[in-house]
Amino acid sequence: MAGLGRWALAAVLLSDLVVASGSAAELLGPGALQEALAAEEDGQCSQRAPRGKCPEENRRPEGVSWLQRQARQVPKGSPRQLITSKSIIAADALQDADADARIGQALSQAAHRKVTRNSTQLSEVSSQAVSNESLQAGFCDLNTGGSCSFFSCSASRGQTDCQGGYCLCKPGTCAVDGTCVQPGMVSQQYCPRLTGGTCQMTGICFQYRGPTQCVGGQCLCVSGYCSNGQGGCVKQMDAFHAQVVPVNSNQPKFPSSQGNLMTGLCFSGGGSRSLSATFGSLRALESLGLMAGVDAISSVSGGTWASAIYMFANRSKEVLLGAPTEPSKLSLEVLSQQPAALGAVATTSVVGFIMSGLQNLQSSQNPRELWIDTYAKAVLEPFGLGSRNQYMAGNAESLEQILLRNPQLKQSDFLVPQPGRPRAFIMGGTLLAPQGYPASETNAVSLQMSPDFTGSPFYPGNRLATYDATLPSQLIGGGFVQSFAFGGSGPISAEEQQGGDDVKMEAPATPMSLARAVGISSAAFATVVVDMVGAFSWATSLGFQARNFIPVADYWPVTAKMTGGEKVPAQRHEVGDGAEVDNTGVMALLQRRVPRVVMFLNSNVQLSKDIDFCKGDVYSMDLKGKVSNDLMDKFGKVYEGAGEYLQYNQVFRAQELPGLLCEFQAQRLAGKPLVVSKQLEVAQNGKWGIEGGWTVTMAFVYLGSCSGFENQLPQQTRQEIAKGGSGAFANFPHFATVHQNGNSFTSYTSSQVNLLASLAEYTVRENAELFRQILA
Repeated sequence: MAGLGRWALAAVLLSDLVVASGSAAELLGPGALQEALAAEEDGQCSQRAPRGKCPEENRRPEGVSWLQRQARQVPKGSPRQLITSKSIIAADALQDADADARIGQALSQAAHRKVTRNSTQLSEVSSQAVSNESLQAGFCDLNTGGSCSFFSCSASRGQTDCQGGYCLCKPGTCAVDGTCVQPGMVSQQYCPRLTGGTCQMTGICFQYRGPTQCVGGQCLCVSGYCSNGQGGCVKQMDAFHAQVVPVNSNQPKFPSSQGNLMTGLCFSGGGSRSLSATFGSLRALESLGLMAGVDAISSVSGGTWASAIYMFANRSKEVLLGAPTEPSKLSLEVLSQQPAALGAVATTSVVGFIMSGLQNLQSSQNPRELWIDTYAKAVLEPFGLGSRNQYMAGNAESLEQILLRNPQLKQSDFLVPQPGRPRAFIMGGTLLAPQGYPASETNAVSLQMSPDFTGSPFYPGNRLATYDATLPSQLIGGGFVQSFAFGGSGPISAEEQQGGDDVKMEAPATPMSLARAVGISSAAFATVVVDMVGAFSWATSLGFQARNFIPVADYWPVTAKMTGGEKVPAQRHEVGDGAEVDNTGVMALLQRRVPRVVMFLNSNVQLSKDIDFCKGDVYSMDLKGKVSNDLMDKFGKVYEGAGEYLQYNQVFRAQELPGLLCEFQAQRLAGKPLVVSKQLEVAQNGKWGIEGGWTVTMAFVYLGSCSGFENQLPQQTRQEIAKGGSGAFANFPHFATVHQNGNSFTSYTSSQVNLLASLAEYTVRENAELFRQILA
């Protein structure tokens, strides 16, 4: 490879990486492309073309790239030059780029066509030839290559469905040369094998695709493996049988394992800050014997990092959480000792994992899996929980039922929570829009991932969702499927999509593993990956943007009777951090009508000391940056950041907020932790499907400085805190979510983790009686 020089390097960087065709063109140059791409059909432009490179009237969201159009501008009748090795590499790079750019919603049209058709040095491989070889190998693709973004699919393509702007064959037929072939003429089971990668030059496919073979210049999954739609191959599985539970305004009952919950804890997002604080809170609750009274944990992001370990790790609670601490004994030497196992995770630097992933983007690392893989290694693998291929089940009993219905699975394929943990565990993520469409306040909804069930309850606003003019009236939400079956193409029949105890469906290509759930719940961090390593500026120069790190999932709604009996196919959605719709986790518990809730708000926003919350019209004041927005949105006062959808999060009366803030202020002035318990009437919330008119006992625990705790610390520790930004505890207790310690990304020092955990522990212990009343 070294001998290929600059163009070989360009091909390696582009192949399986480039997502914006415009940037690729600037790198490769039009001359090489004219040589390689002169004969492609259909001269319209892609929306990925840079502005000014393609007339607006010729832009289209699906089809060939503007690079191919540019190459076709060779004057008619001009001599075809022999394709040099440089041009071949450029063409292969472009084909991989164009294929992977569209692989998210359906298998790429570009992967069916060959752009280098006129070379005397390169074997001509037509799409028909690829189809024939693929069919002989048992391959069945649904993508015809047609677009329906603006018009319906052509009748000439046969029996198709329009999904996300693509014309896909109906189940039971396969695409052959752009037409859906009837049953009996092709293999009987849908198992797409085209990955979107090419292997014309080397005959070798990249490692991250999994078991592949090079067929006609295309990377196809080997027999027994199917394409997961993200460029990789996964083992082919028999159909699954799983429970599908409708949850909507007419059927508001949750699965039995998540119903009749009386008490719940919410651990907010906040990266290693929230992990460290949650670590301390759990230590206190366990040592006080109060976790036995907890029915549910609902967590987001960093709160999920800690909660997932607590729920699943096969370690004693003493090993996980450590012994109780006393503030007076927290010398600098004691604080510098390695935290107990759960807290030690916050000291793990992920920079090496991310650097390795970025270096291997062209070989062994799928960019959309980078964040999930990174935190599987950093957070879960130390506890034997990092497998991306293991399913989840709620408990041993439910696992036994799953195995009875699905004999192709075995016990070792699953992770289950440890005995003696809360029976319900909800990891909060966000179901954004189908790939290529914008998310909004009305269509971005909660994705609730649990060991037993995963999905999105209720229909937002009891109406269909609209993403833009080309994708209106889409059904979203409506209930859950057992987590091991989440992520496939959906139930076989329309009737079963309405719900059932034994619903047959295609097995998901990518399991909803614990690692995937944890990664999705904290996926907001993925957007800073590209910016953190200057050495990888080549990635952004090629159009490789932070958006390309966002995980995706195939999602289908539970239809109940909303569709008039029609089946709603799965669509590939981008999925994000739970903080995008609720950073506290409390909304999921209110949906389940949990009457006693403790909300641990481990925010980076301290309660302002510049405002007297007990005087004046507090609700009308500008509180941005002075009170956590994750608290205020529940009372209808919202200051949104980019990528947040919080406008419809009000569940408590606005007039309750000033009184709560006033009580926090009084606690702080008294040197006490910020803990306030209130009985609040729940307001109806249509987007979340929350019924109003009932009362919840809420204990709000707001992370903040506490003089009562700090005054008990040894003198040297107090002096170090007093140094502020120049000391070892800068920003305490609101440690930065990212880059607290220079280029450490999300990791903290042992001293920082131990001090913050001890403050959280002290907060619970000082309010032990309040917690007993709520969790008894």
